[in-house]
Amino acid sequence: MARKPIRVSQLNSYLARLIAADGMLSDVSVVGEVSNFKAHGSGHVYFSLIDETSRIDCFLGSNVYRGLGFKFRDGSEIVAEGYVNIYEKGGRYSLTIRKMFESGQGALAADFERLKKKLSEKGYFDEARKKPLPAFPGLISIVTSETGAAVNDMIKIISTRNSVVDVMIFPTLVQGEGAAEMIASRIRQINKDYPHTDVIITGRGGGSSEDLAAFNEEVVADAIFESVIPVISAVGHETDFSISDFVADRRAETPTAAAVMACPDTEELSEDIDELLSRVRNGVSRLAARCDLQLRANNMAALTGKLKNGYAERLTHLKAVRMQIDNAIRMKLEKSSHRAQSQSDRLEALSPLRVLSRGYAIVEDAKGLAVAGAGSLTEGEDIGIRFSDGRAGATVKSVIVGGNGK
Repeated sequence: MARKPIRVSQLNSYLARLIAADGMLSDVSVVGEVSNFKAHGSGHVYFSLIDETSRIDCFLGSNVYRGLGFKFRDGSEIVAEGYVNIYEKGGRYSLTIRKMFESGQGALAADFERLKKKLSEKGYFDEARKKPLPAFPGLISIVTSETGAAVNDMIKIISTRNSVVDVMIFPTLVQGEGAAEMIASRIRQINKDYPHTDVIITGRGGGSSEDLAAFNEEVVADAIFESVIPVISAVGHETDFSISDFVADRRAETPTAAAVMACPDTEELSEDIDELLSRVRNGVSRLAARCDLQLRANNMAALTGKLKNGYAERLTHLKAVRMQIDNAIRMKLEKSSHRAQSQSDRLEALSPLRVLSRGYAIVEDAKGLAVAGAGSLTEGEDIGIRFSDGRAGATVKSVIVGGNGK
């Protein structure tokens, strides 16, 4: 007997519950090649993971995408961790991604990049907060494995270079479970119980990424960041970089380089001091000889005479300069006076009164305004006549315009 048919939505809902209840599908890691990459305006990213024969749709939320620490596109090989769910309305299943990293990079490297980004945003790597190393340390504390080759190399180099500085070893695990916590504890112990320590060196020799992982833990970064004493990080080889390197006040490529960085070479210092003293002695001797010659050559009488002659020369020079200034001012004033008189004469020549004195007169209307021509007058109009020596009144009897006025 056939089963009772169910609706499509009921089937999809049932499948969604089955997938959600499957422990493997709720936490799965999938490797594949990115295809059909699409970034949505909301910040979410949609793409497919494919291999030689199959495909699965993927959803990457905007918050996870922003914190990736690397870029990817179509053709990128990645590892995605997340859970499988089903879109009931469309009947399609997809992978919702919680974590993602480049294939071959590994989880350790992905965690490294995430922690590096987090600590950088918190200011752990800022150059402004890094402390300078002391020029002449008295005590160097080393946090490393007491059985590794690195500690022996550092002790040998420090003792060879500097016979004055003291060294204290704080043994710790440098890899495996509990190593990061022990490294951090040692750094804090030195700050608390041995505050007279001038420099802390923490690190280890080379190894795989897993071997160096303890120095990429946040607890170690916190201890270094909080240390009042300057810290040198020396982890692995020259090409290895750890979180502790970025947080520390100085990074050394190797533990050996850290030992050289931490303390000066006393033999070189002694040679430098001897050379400096020799230069000082020679300089003082030359100065003393030069002063003696000057004292012998210059007695007080000669010095007094030189001062008087110098004073007389300066006074003569000042008088000459004063005379030059006075002459220049006088010439400037005379030139200005001549220019002003010339302008006055020109204005006087253009004065209307000067014209009137030659027998001419100005006819003015009743308002006292100058009459420009006969056409402006009317018979019986009272007018004024202005001469160079006075005025007269008159009445117009007739007006003749044009011709020569006859």
